[in-house]
Amino acid sequence: MGIEEEADRTLFIRNIDTRVTEELLFELFLQAGPLVRTKIPKDLDGKQKTFGFAVYKHDVSVPYAMQLLNGTTLYGKNGVKNEQSLLIIIIDL
Repeated sequence: MGIEEEADRTLFIRNIDTRVTEELLFELFLQAGPLVRTKIPKDLDGKQKTFGFAVYKHDVSVPYAMQLLNGTTLYGKNGVKNEQSLLIIIIDL
């Protein structure tokens, strides 16, 4: 599997709350299909960034994940979608 193939199976996820872990992200995105991995990068100080990636085993899982999980709220308060807790899934082609 090359880098280009992996790009076709990768979702870019933004507005991730700092309380969300890679493990939680994995469990959430696993609902859409088999995953290879999830990644939330960290800055030089080890602080988690507010974006991440989900890499699927099959490219058909990507549009399904977008449909299923776009707009999912994690750690929202009182049911209100606040900017820090809203997951917006964007495919990076």
